[in-house]
Amino acid sequence: MKVIKFYRTDDEYGYLSNFAPYVIFLDCFMWRTVEHYFQANKFNDFRIQDRIREIESPMEVAKEGRNRKNPLREDWEQVKDKVMKKALRAKFLQHHQLKKNLLNTDDAILVEHTSNDTYWADGGDGSGKNRLGQLLMEVREEIRQICDDPNTYLPTWIAFPDIGRTDMFWRMGFGEEYVVSLSKFYANLPDKKAYDLKFPEPEEW
Repeated sequence: MKVIKFYRTDDEYGYLSNFAPYVIFLDCFMWRTVEHYFQANKFNDFRIQDRIREIESPMEVAKEGRNRKNPLREDWEQVKDKVMKKALRAKFLQHHQLKKNLLNTDDAILVEHTSNDTYWADGGDGSGKNRLGQLLMEVREEIRQICDDPNTYLPTWIAFPDIGRTDMFWRMGFGEEYVVSLSKFYANLPDKKAYDLKFPEPEEW
């Protein structure tokens, strides 16, 4: 079984890192990276969340998330994996190229390889839990169940399920870019009917 190890964002598989510079849209806000979303959700205080969201560097965000002058939410240990997976799912659904890259890892074992972390990573020697790698593999399988073709652009209601059809999000920046790319992909499909049947538009859309 192939094993893919990742850690630094400038490595071949650096896109798997939470520090990789790919924005995500979750909970009505744009987040610069998965790390931004994850660290902000350690706290119930919106002011702390907002301060973290505005920090540019994911490294600085990680430091702020470990700052115990900020009161940690009481249920953090129980919900942290759920929060991480939610952010990872958004990352790979909302960025077509990242989705494609992830699916193209096939069934490889994904491992965050560093001695700096024994929970999210492998501890550097395989003794760690590698929860980030495990969650990435879970997200990969979830996306594969939606569509196993890496080249297929997912419709907006799957990539961004929390954003309505008439939302201004689709008319600017990140949202507009996705719609334009999806439209180009759809226009060149040889069998649009098959795509529409595979991804039926929900009634509420």
